[in-house]
Amino acid sequence: MARFDPNTYPDRFAFEAHARRIRAEEAGRVFGAVAAWLRGRAQGMAGGTPRITGVVAAVSHRHSTH
Repeated sequence: MARFDPNTYPDRFAFEAHARRIRAEEAGRVFGAVAAWLRGRAQGMAGGTPRITGVVAAVSHRHSTH
């Protein structure tokens, strides 16, 4: 709240409403960035799955030495 000049908003309720709006916008940007990061990580993990299964398939077809 220190970034607001109280003389700009003499009405306390208008001041608090403006502060809530700014906080909501900031939270929306942060959550949007986190959601985008999580989507990217999920796509990266899904993209790595075929490589893992390919390695497992290559290893499981080897003949045993017994």
